[in-house]
Amino acid sequence: MHLISLESISKSYPETPVLSEVSLGIGRRQRIGVIGRNGSGKSTLLRIIAGSEDPDAGRIVRSAGLRVASLSQDPSFPSGSTVSDAVGDDRVAIAMADRLGLADPSVAVDELSGGQRKRLALALALAAECDLLILDEPTNHLDIDTIDWLEEHLLSRTSVLILVTHDRYLLDRVANRVVEVHHGSLHSHQGTYEQYLEARAVREEHEATIEHRRRQRLRTELEWLRRSPKARTSKSKARTNAVHELMAAQRPPIDPEISIELPSRRIGSKVVHLDDVGKRYGSHWVLRNITFNVLPDARIGVVGDNGSGKTTLLRLIAGRLAPDEGTISMGSTIVPGWYGQDPQPIPPDARVIAVVRERAETTLLESGIRVSAAKLLERFQFATDAQSATIGDLSGGERRRLELLLTLMEAPNLLLLDEPTNDLDLDTLEVLEEYLDAWPGAFVVASHDRYFLDRVCDDIFSIEPDGTVQHHPGGWPAYWASRQTQPTTSPRTPGKRPQRSTTPRTKPTWKQRRELEELTKRIPLLETLRSDLAAQLDAAGSDYVVTTELALRLDATVAELDAAETSWLELTELMERLRDD
Repeated sequence: MHLISLESISKSYPETPVLSEVSLGIGRRQRIGVIGRNGSGKSTLLRIIAGSEDPDAGRIVRSAGLRVASLSQDPSFPSGSTVSDAVGDDRVAIAMADRLGLADPSVAVDELSGGQRKRLALALALAAECDLLILDEPTNHLDIDTIDWLEEHLLSRTSVLILVTHDRYLLDRVANRVVEVHHGSLHSHQGTYEQYLEARAVREEHEATIEHRRRQRLRTELEWLRRSPKARTSKSKARTNAVHELMAAQRPPIDPEISIELPSRRIGSKVVHLDDVGKRYGSHWVLRNITFNVLPDARIGVVGDNGSGKTTLLRLIAGRLAPDEGTISMGSTIVPGWYGQDPQPIPPDARVIAVVRERAETTLLESGIRVSAAKLLERFQFATDAQSATIGDLSGGERRRLELLLTLMEAPNLLLLDEPTNDLDLDTLEVLEEYLDAWPGAFVVASHDRYFLDRVCDDIFSIEPDGTVQHHPGGWPAYWASRQTQPTTSPRTPGKRPQRSTTPRTKPTWKQRRELEELTKRIPLLETLRSDLAAQLDAAGSDYVVTTELALRLDATVAELDAAETSWLELTELMERLRDD
């Protein structure tokens, strides 16, 4: 039985059909990864399933009492509210917000960055008791450790999951079904993302073979028609009809891949040298004692916690920031290209084609072919109608793709890429990775995308808790192996070594008192639920389906109760010590 069924659903926006009579059944125990090109309708599909947007036609059937929690790409909160207002008295939501780096409940939501608001919305979605969890790009604005934690958390849940993400490691490990949105249709595959890719390759090879045979037969029939007499025999009429059928049986048009063939400039032997560099904001040191050379063939990945200084380091290397200590020198031939997280300052009413023409009417490609601005945009998957769209009408992925084009049009020889995988679809990422493989210059990329770092980077530089940078030759595997052997680090204190506070705490924090109150209320409820589930399990007899589901719920409840009791004991002991002091 399906939790939710979509039956012949259609959805269009002005002059843009998105979904055309699609059907989809979503059952229990499914973790569905939704993939597709930017603008294909992935987010629209998620909103329709969540019930936050209505289809133009078709029917949606939901099971009675279905509880849905969702995370959108651009969540919003009431103006003037605080983090505490958002999480309320929900103990799980408080713990999730804290785990996602939002430990201060008094902060106004209006003062949070876009990434912090996204993490707050993610905390609320993960904390909700639901049967169906819908997440649209949950890993944007998360650091690597948090993504690793999120992966384990999603695997431990019993609720159905529908997920859109560009993180291929997360997608492959978590999803047990893949649904592709393509040309208004849905294509479903049971299995992991890797298995989906294997099946797609086989399908495309099979389709290519059929097309090759069709073309061969068509060529033979056309040659016969040219040689045949004009007499209108029944045989010639039959063969003529067969030719027309073959011509009408062409395969549906295949979307052209993004084509990145823009040239770079010659790069000299000296790129960028950092000597004992440090950077602070006010009295707060973010980076300290950084010394290294960016070599002409550098493929460097920069990793670190949110707020650790990854973007700051890239800005220092690019010459966009001046250090507060030490020196940075750049080679005379170096032309940096910046592809950052923040949108470029382009007027929202400007037309896409006008923005590109402003940079260059024509562009000489690496192959020696000179193309117009319109043809260049076509190579970046902007069809004629999309070229006349305004910047403000572009989706997040389309804007990122345009900004990548604008960056590469400057023919840089040093690329600085700040979270380049955010909002780009998987097909575009694969082409970008291949382009970087052949890139003749140097690049430094700050990213939380583990697959991307593993795929393109030879060296990883990690920003440590004291603001220094540690080099990991051997790339992602070497870095990740070193992380598995490290002890848990103390909280980050950039610019100086962590020190024990000289002023002892004399009373518990507001957060600790609130958590203890919630645990005191929650534990009896969990104990009652454990007893009820155990009784239901005893009464279930030999019904395999029912006993399996009850056993899973009982295991989850016992684990939650154990964790709650442990936390309650720790907090109680802490408060007793503080009272004794």
